[in-house]
Amino acid sequence: MRIAHVIDSMEVGGAEAVVAALCRLQGAAGHQVSLHCLFQGGTLAEKLETEGFPIFVHGPAAGKLVWRLYREFRRFGPHVVHCHNKAATVHAAPVARLAGARAVFSTRHGMAAPPYRLRKDFKYWACAALFCSGVVAVCETARRNMHRNAGALARRVITIRNGAHPAPSSGDYVGTRGDGFKMVTVGRLAPAKDYQGLLRSVAVALPHVPDLQLWIVGDGREASSLKALVAELGIGPSVQFFGEQKTVGDWLTRADVFVLSSVSEGLPISILEAMAAGLPAIVTDVGGMPEVLGLSGAGKVVPVGKVDLLAQAITEFASRRRDLKELGQKARSCYLQHFLPERMAEEYLNLYRSYLPGEQAAI
Repeated sequence: MRIAHVIDSMEVGGAEAVVAALCRLQGAAGHQVSLHCLFQGGTLAEKLETEGFPIFVHGPAAGKLVWRLYREFRRFGPHVVHCHNKAATVHAAPVARLAGARAVFSTRHGMAAPPYRLRKDFKYWACAALFCSGVVAVCETARRNMHRNAGALARRVITIRNGAHPAPSSGDYVGTRGDGFKMVTVGRLAPAKDYQGLLRSVAVALPHVPDLQLWIVGDGREASSLKALVAELGIGPSVQFFGEQKTVGDWLTRADVFVLSSVSEGLPISILEAMAAGLPAIVTDVGGMPEVLGLSGAGKVVPVGKVDLLAQAITEFASRRRDLKELGQKARSCYLQHFLPERMAEEYLNLYRSYLPGEQAAI
């Protein structure tokens, strides 16, 4: 089977990690896989290129982008074009059909806009309805939101949960401070992650958990303002910023609890990597995170933006340190049962086959 994946870019991120995993696993299964970046490549694309995958960067000029997509689709002749998120679907789905692709799919890696914002999603849903064989949500919560959002247009939406490899680890010492109660969070330093709320929760919890340590792994435009807030709150000895890291597993394997304070998520890869490392989690009630913790029974869900309740959850877990190993084992077992990348890749292949003529599905 010839499969073409299309995405905005392949810089480090959750959707990008899923696409990279699909490319590798589908390639290993004997399929011919190409990757098409609309606007720019990125570090993950560069790595895939060194592994022998054909990589195409088509943008940024919109007119040339569409023409280049059409030209490469005609040359490569994909049986399946798999678009990831809105821009890829709007740009590539019509072109894929024009170029002769037999099946076109769109995965929404986040949560679709709520119904009152349908106009912002209209172009996406129009392209999905006219040109896509099916639409994939990465968790049940996202699927339900799409149905509320798009109504009849969403009749072909199914759920394929994200899968993730364990985070890479070097085994080297990572220069953390102390041996106290260690929390780790991983992600871009952006408003959607609400790291400001997390830092304020740490400040509230510290009098009750004096040995509390928060490790922040990731980088982004909020780095300077977050470091300033740490100084303002007087919690510098308890918070460390490590920037973007290639071996996130070095931090996950040394922590006691994983924490995400996001105000918006789909099904983040970071929580799956934390489960693979055997970490219980404290997360906010957004996206697929409550769904994951419901499956694992290894964590706590708190309302979005509630600093005191997040601090209370941190204090509660710090007081249950003897239980953390058992909770971590439950998280690891849930990962192995539900979130292996091989399971995800096989479900996508089964979806592709279900929309292809018999002789092509057997390729």
